[in-house]
Amino acid sequence: MQQLPLEAADIKKLRLRLLPFFAFAGFSGLIFAFIGFSVLGNFNDPMAFDDIAVYVFIGFGVIFFSVIGYMIWAVFADLKRGVKHRISGMVTNKRLNVHHSQTHHHNTSRNHSSKTTRHYYLYIDDEEHSVDFKHYNKAKVGMHIVLDKAPKSKMTLAMELTGQEVVDQEAHKLEGETNDKFLQTTFPDVKLTPKDEEVLKNIFKSQQKARYVWLVPTLIMLVTFLANGLEGLLILFFPVVIIPAYQLFKIIRSYRTYQMSKRYGFKRGIPTIIEDKTTFTSNRSKSAQRLKTTIGVITVESVTFDQLQVGDRLVVFKPQYGKQPLSIMTMDQQEYYLY
Repeated sequence: MQQLPLEAADIKKLRLRLLPFFAFAGFSGLIFAFIGFSVLGNFNDPMAFDDIAVYVFIGFGVIFFSVIGYMIWAVFADLKRGVKHRISGMVTNKRLNVHHSQTHHHNTSRNHSSKTTRHYYLYIDDEEHSVDFKHYNKAKVGMHIVLDKAPKSKMTLAMELTGQEVVDQEAHKLEGETNDKFLQTTFPDVKLTPKDEEVLKNIFKSQQKARYVWLVPTLIMLVTFLANGLEGLLILFFPVVIIPAYQLFKIIRSYRTYQMSKRYGFKRGIPTIIEDKTTFTSNRSKSAQRLKTTIGVITVESVTFDQLQVGDRLVVFKPQYGKQPLSIMTMDQQEYYLY
């Protein structure tokens, strides 16, 4: 990591970063002031005033504006210090973290709001660094990059892809032609093994389980409406009819597809190339390692994820009548099952 002086473009970016902070702080201040005066204005009304509600409101306001104040202070600290950190190296992994939060309002437990935030990280020589989405999307595993970040605010000031100029043009062209030829390859169908049939069954069960999660609650609601003679309300609550009907249709179609794939007894191979790798994390679901390929995103086991690299050629095996991959095979005939 290098420590370098801020350039004019860096200073401009930091100053522009302050504008949305100040705008948001001002807008939030007006909202808090309006709510505060509305609550405190009823101080003499014992029926309207709630000591606990006021204390919670004040405490929340202090925490809220402390966070905004720290963000603003961090940017000013970076401007005052006048330095930035430059990190250079190879992107060894990427991580997307999705955080779901839910807030319940004080006046009723039924009234709540939810929020989803996404944070993006690049691993440069196995060291994690937070970045913006545009930089996360631009960088790919295996690339050499130079990343400039502000020390306090952690703002990404610039990112440059390096090492692209030294690529042998003839070798690059030949590799591109080889990849195009590989992607046009047609592979013969392969007979399903007992392991393939087990994976196919696991996929079917997983799909059915997801369908039943939606079907059962809505079906209970539908039966409750009909049992109490409330058929007329189904016009207003039409999703109670549509959702179970749609899920039943999907369950029947999934079962039919599963049986057709079993009877056919073969799987088809589709050529693909790994374009990028990323790790998905969330506070509501387990972590997942994903490969971005020329035919879409494939979720794999951690061990498989570590062994495969960007640019590797794979054969993805799918059932004849399904879209969900069963396994992937490398060019050295190593097969990895996905379930």
